[in-house]
Amino acid sequence: MLPIGRTTHILTVAIKLKTNIMKNLLLLFLILISSLGYAQEPNPELFQTWYLNFVQSSDLGTPYEVSEIEPSITPNLIILEDYTFSGDGACNTFSGIFEFPNAETIQSSNFSNSNDDCDTEEHNFFENEYFSFMQDGGFYEITQEGSGLVLTISNAIFGQAVFRNFTLSTNDFDLNSIQIYPSPSSDLIFVQSKNIDIDKIEIINSIGQLSKTIISNFRSFDISDLPVGVYLIKIYTQNGILNKKIVKK
Repeated sequence: MLPIGRTTHILTVAIKLKTNIMKNLLLLFLILISSLGYAQEPNPELFQTWYLNFVQSSDLGTPYEVSEIEPSITPNLIILEDYTFSGDGACNTFSGIFEFPNAETIQSSNFSNSNDDCDTEEHNFFENEYFSFMQDGGFYEITQEGSGLVLTISNAIFGQAVFRNFTLSTNDFDLNSIQIYPSPSSDLIFVQSKNIDIDKIEIINSIGQLSKTIISNFRSFDISDLPVGVYLIKIYTQNGILNKKIVKK
């Protein structure tokens, strides 16, 4: 039997290998799409300043709700019409160039970032997660939220970053009080929304396809008919849209 320390080391190496393989497969997929001549102009609404609300680099990464980070920060992403981008983390900055193999895919190149110590452990860990996500790219979608826009980028290893083109208000913070459980689940998912009215719930699969829409009886919904996997739950309210991840087992 292997010593516990040796076993832990082997598991850590295996997890890193899995993540690297998935990133390489995503990159290969994007290159193949580009080589087939499907490159299209990106959505012109991309070219503006976006404020990060949520990021998780992969299913093995740590999820960060920016509104819950202390001391508070305002990380952002600025995309220019020449496809260059830059942004702020907690105390460091980053920059690079975006490429668009097709109209729905965004790919990062020439990524670089400063590497100062933020003097706060949570800020340092957050930047590791945010910058790791921004080094790659994925499939993006821009949706309307009130008078503003939401930019959601999802990658092939179940990572996601959610941006808005406006800063969060107190009403947006209230969205974090909505709870969904249990996860993993094989059948029912329960929703606690307190005093926030829900208009609609959408269940999105790992490749961005709409699997189910719930328009009533929001206290619980059934996922027993869905395949096993990781899903994004989009909860629509008059205060905005909340994104939550669940696992169907």
